[in-house]
This record gives sequence, structure tokens and C-alpha cells, in this order.
Amino acid sequence: MNFHARTWRLPLRVLALVLIVAAVPLPCMAGDTSQPAARPRIQASVKPIVHAVVSARPSAPPAKLQATPDAKAQLGSTSFFRTPAGAIVLAVVAVGAGYAFYSARHDRIHSVVRSGQ
Repeated sequence: MNFHARTWRLPLRVLALVLIVAAVPLPCMAGDTSQPAARPRIQASVKPIVHAVVSARPSAPPAKLQATPDAKAQLGSTSFFRTPAGAIVLAVVAVGAGYAFYSARHDRIHSVVRSGQ
């Protein structure tokens, strides 16, 4: 018996044709013909603001904003890892590395590839 039921081919072809016909006009309908007027770019908007800020700036910075020599000395005086937060970070990294080494050695899965190494 050489009869093959190919009744599914015609509906599949019709479905594909319908999808193609439905998808073709979509890009055409997506275009908006009534474009709004172009707004000024960011560079044009920034120029007046910069001019206003520069003209309003006093010639000498206020005394509050000037950095004291002590503040600069404190900034570079200690390393991050000597602070309490740095010590905590080092401890967490050490514990994580230790656990990684421990779990690698005490793994419950023993594969053939690992035993051959």
C-alpha cells in the first residue's frame, strides 16, 4: 500500500501564506507620517546653562569647600585593608577560599576522569 495521507500540507501552506500576507504591511503601517518638529539637541540646551553657571561662580572658592591639609593626609594615610571593613573583607575572602579548597577535596562525586589525574 503506497497511499500516503498528505492532507496536512494544504492547510500548512495556506497558514504560511496568510502569515506572510499579514506580516508584509506591518512595517508600512508602523511609519508615522506626522513627525513632530525636531527639538533642540542637548548641546544647544547645555550652552545657556553652562554660561549661567560660569557667570554666577565666584572667583575664589568658599572657605568651606577648600580641602584642609589634614583631610588630604587622612585620605592617603591608611590602607583599605587596615580598616575594620577591609579586615572583614579579607576574612570573608579567606573563608570562601578555604571552603572552596575543602569542598574540592571532599567532593562526594568521584568521577573516572578525576581518579585518572
